[in-house]
Amino acid sequence: MLNGRKVVSLCTTRLNDIDNIRFIMQLNNGLKGLNSTLFIYNVNIDLYWSDENIRAESAVFGLVDYKITDVLIIMYERIKNNTLTDKLVTEAKRHGVPIIMVDGSREGCISICFDYKKGFEEVVRHVIEFHGAKKPHFLAGFKDNIFSEERKEVFKKVIEENGIEFTEDMVSYGNFWAKPARDAIEALLAKGNIPDAVICANDIMAINASAVFFEHGYKVPEDVIVTGFDGIDEINLSIPRMTSSYCGAAAAVPKLIEAVRKLYEDGTTTGEYFVEPELVINTSCGCDHIDDALRDGVIRSFNDRFYRYQDDTMVLNAIAENMQSCTDIVDCACKLFNDTISDMTCIINKDCIDCNKNYFAGSSRMQFPNEMFVFFDSDLATFRQRPFNRENIIPNLDKVLEGGNPLIFNVISYMNVPLGYVCFHFDDYDIVDFCKIPQIVNTIGSGLGGYVNLKYQLYLTSRIERMYKYDALTGLYNRLSFNNEFEQRKRELMGEKVPITVILVDLDGLKYINDNYGHGAGDNAIRTVAEALRDSVPDNAICVRFGGDEMLAVITGDCVPEQIKYDINRRLNRYNAKEGKPYLISASMGIGI
Repeated sequence: MLNGRKVVSLCTTRLNDIDNIRFIMQLNNGLKGLNSTLFIYNVNIDLYWSDENIRAESAVFGLVDYKITDVLIIMYERIKNNTLTDKLVTEAKRHGVPIIMVDGSREGCISICFDYKKGFEEVVRHVIEFHGAKKPHFLAGFKDNIFSEERKEVFKKVIEENGIEFTEDMVSYGNFWAKPARDAIEALLAKGNIPDAVICANDIMAINASAVFFEHGYKVPEDVIVTGFDGIDEINLSIPRMTSSYCGAAAAVPKLIEAVRKLYEDGTTTGEYFVEPELVINTSCGCDHIDDALRDGVIRSFNDRFYRYQDDTMVLNAIAENMQSCTDIVDCACKLFNDTISDMTCIINKDCIDCNKNYFAGSSRMQFPNEMFVFFDSDLATFRQRPFNRENIIPNLDKVLEGGNPLIFNVISYMNVPLGYVCFHFDDYDIVDFCKIPQIVNTIGSGLGGYVNLKYQLYLTSRIERMYKYDALTGLYNRLSFNNEFEQRKRELMGEKVPITVILVDLDGLKYINDNYGHGAGDNAIRTVAEALRDSVPDNAICVRFGGDEMLAVITGDCVPEQIKYDINRRLNRYNAKEGKPYLISASMGIGI
């Protein structure tokens, strides 16, 4: 609960996909009617079932605040990683937060499942029974994949019910993707036994299968029917438009809202809801179904996103480059004030602003601390870089929540190490804004990560330079760098009549101190004399440790040597009186002009 409204936390990936955007729009509108606020935790990359090397971006799921979350929704088929899903389920149950699993199931959770089997059977029956195909072929996904095998059994069942004998050579495997699907159709054509229908396990394979037939002179659907399954937008752009079945996330919203409402009303935290895919009739099966308005709308949307993507990419690349070369963290953040970036807040790990640390070494930093740092806020009127407690989520939270739109969290990372997180809080549902989320997140990651890395490299360079130029014990120039500095000073003063004063200082009794009190005491005495010399001469003096306990200063310009000697002795006497060492530190001095 937050500000009198329940909080629904949604964990998903690839929010920039068009169907995911529709899902979010419809889900958020439904949740408003249930007095609920939607928090979205998003990863912009594909995750994989068997991948044990969890990418830094997945640290976003660690931002879920179970103290305010009333319902956790997990998009199982979107996340595609059981390690992450199990961790989310475990944490939610530990905090007593009910879980709704979309397109998947776990014990003790509410499940929203698509009846893929029934949806695919509807497609197969449409081809076999309505269009009367007699030589059908099934283009499956991966061999032994659960979805491939389920759809294969549906295909077998329907054709056998219609008097067509099933044989294994009626099945090819396209691995759910473009090139394998094309290869499978090429192999089928090479055999010469051309089917009158190819029923594909998904749309991507169907679109590519249709293209291969066209390249070989076959017409779809006149010579061969081709159908898909998924209902992605691209089916309305293919030639011909692809008959399919819509299984997009947006189709699950009514059941999802129903499950949330029931949970609120009577506390039901288990149960199953089934979503039936909707048959999408287009021309690739032979049906005369034209919807130019839909096609034109899809084309306009693709066109807008395509050209905006190119323009935004150029702008954001320039921003990332400029961020990397900034002089300080404030300047780095100011580079983000651009028309391309809006309605966004960025919170980073405080260690990112400590240039003396190698942020990317050691710990993977997959968990964020509570104490963080406000790096950027697009609200210029209130933006101020400052320490920030992560429990407060973002600055100006109350103002942002008033709009009723979802908060979208993404982790920013560099070299697979999380730097912090961004929160988008768009004031409308502009598809282009959602689509450019990955671009903006990548821009901040590469820009800020490059800045942090470069600052540390400059710090290391300055340390190496200091080690090269200065004596480690005293901090004075070593002999080599003194010679270089002195030669440079002579070149600068060439032709000018400028007095040069040399003050030589030699520590008294170093051997006595070393022999009686140890070399640590001797080092302390040398260092003390060096500090007294450096603090007593003018700022432009060149001070060098010339030998073990011998130091000198070269002063160009007017000075009062005797005053300098007096100041050195005064500082040494003050040190002796204050520190109370069992030995006295003094020095013999000479002056040359």
